[in-house]
Amino acid sequence: MHKKIDAFNSYIHQLFKTYKLFFSSAKVVSLLLIVLLPIQAIVPLISVQVGQNIIDNIVSHSGVWILFVVWVITTLLIQILPTISLMIQGVLTDKLTGFINITLMNKSRDLKSLNIFDDPKYFDDLQMLKSDASWRPVNLIVFGLSVVQQAITLIAMFAVLSKYNLILSLALIFVMIPQSISYYRIQQDSFETMVTRSKNARKLNYYSSMLLDREDSKEVRLFNMFSPIIGKYKELFSSTQNDVNGIRRKQALISTLYLSLVTIVIGYGFYWFIDSVISGNNKIGVLLLYVSVISYISSSMARIVEDSSLLYDSLLWVDKFYNFINFKDSIYDGKQSFPKEFKALNISNVSFKYPFSEKYALNNITFSVNRGERIAIVGENGSGKSTLVKLLMRFYDVTKGNISIDGLDVSSISIEDYRDNMSATFQDFSKFKLSLGENVSAAKPYSSDKVMESLNKVGLKDFLVSKNINLKTVMSKEFVDGTDASGGQWQKIALARDLYNDGMIEFLDEPTSALDPRSELELYETFLNNSKGKTIFFVTHRLSAVQYADRVLFMKNGSISGFDSHENLLQENEEYADLYNIQKNSYK
Repeated sequence: MHKKIDAFNSYIHQLFKTYKLFFSSAKVVSLLLIVLLPIQAIVPLISVQVGQNIIDNIVSHSGVWILFVVWVITTLLIQILPTISLMIQGVLTDKLTGFINITLMNKSRDLKSLNIFDDPKYFDDLQMLKSDASWRPVNLIVFGLSVVQQAITLIAMFAVLSKYNLILSLALIFVMIPQSISYYRIQQDSFETMVTRSKNARKLNYYSSMLLDREDSKEVRLFNMFSPIIGKYKELFSSTQNDVNGIRRKQALISTLYLSLVTIVIGYGFYWFIDSVISGNNKIGVLLLYVSVISYISSSMARIVEDSSLLYDSLLWVDKFYNFINFKDSIYDGKQSFPKEFKALNISNVSFKYPFSEKYALNNITFSVNRGERIAIVGENGSGKSTLVKLLMRFYDVTKGNISIDGLDVSSISIEDYRDNMSATFQDFSKFKLSLGENVSAAKPYSSDKVMESLNKVGLKDFLVSKNINLKTVMSKEFVDGTDASGGQWQKIALARDLYNDGMIEFLDEPTSALDPRSELELYETFLNNSKGKTIFFVTHRLSAVQYADRVLFMKNGSISGFDSHENLLQENEEYADLYNIQKNSYK
């Protein structure tokens, strides 16, 4: 019982948070709806009572024409108010959608670290917020306002009924509440489909996406996986459907029992009103009133239940929205400026484990890099190379130890100013569905000459000419007149973005993984020649690239296994020499 009360209280709390959200997005429009909704809810009752008085006056041969005019006006209002309300709701929907999306984007801007992406709960919530942000506001407004309007109508109708027979009114409330709760559960099963609600939902969705998404399309077709996957889907769907249908049948039986009780009470009420008219206690018009009131009570109760059910998921979405907005980033953001003329970057006794992980990804890392040095970071998969780069770029705070520049702890430097002096090409670089020029310039001040210069430096001039691509061409076929590029060409665009950004410290995380050896050689030479005087870290699996490094940081199992020139490591570090020779021999 306590759980049900808590659930109801939570529902009401979320409902009020939703209405608060309406006001935050559009105060004037929300106020218009506050005025309009009660009028729209009460007008039907006025129309019914005027109709009752018209019938009574006809029977008693009294005047009816003024009442007739009032009835026509109320009937007209019943017809036109929903249209006006829908128009205003449309305006509110637009404003709320924009407000929610802008609020989400602003919050994302405030999150300086990647911590939220490592929290499974918040990450799942973020994915839902992102995917549903375009249509959830519509549900919130349509169903949220309908609940209020129908509730006002319901209260008004019960108030009128209580004026004639309080016990009948209370009896109706007594039997309709449990019937409505039962109907609410049926509504949840009807509109939140068995696929989305069952414990097997994720597996069913995965089977479907395997055959429909682009990601697996080649191998699915090559190995003709359609029949077995469709078979798995059918089997799991059938078994899940049987379980859910059993619950639905039980709920339908319970609902039928409650409906029978409601029918008995309504029948008794009609009998009571007929008897009161025959005995002369009430005029005949009261029969029209009773039939109309019962009709409105039934329809309003059904609408409240149905719309509350449909609104429930959206209220949970609002809860996730506020959870995300209130998420506190744990990374420390300092106030100091980045030292432009720094001499050395020092990593001292740094250990690190990712949020929500007990295992250390880096263990007691210590080394120093002088300004202008080129450092190759090498090691096998899982050795901690990319993790180290993330720490150096301040996507996370270190767990132990510190990273400093000329003795100044990087955590005391403003993150925005710190990153403004960094540039990078990541292994999983972004392919922005923006124009080519915007892909290169990113958020930096735009210069078409500098964009073209950066693209030419990475060897994309001939590609752009042959494909008739200009700086305004959108790099996605999802948009009109858009285009796409190969993996290697996209990697060069990412490198051009790196050059355009012109950071004092460069990070290249597997920057040539999609290129052939010749293109890799040319690109390294071009890139490094255009980055003279800069401090460069480049992560690579291809040890042929270490020839461009002043020193090599050799990592193994989250620790430093060697840090010296390539030649010295070959002579003094057996593990490094073995790794280098294995790759060298594979090219023979």
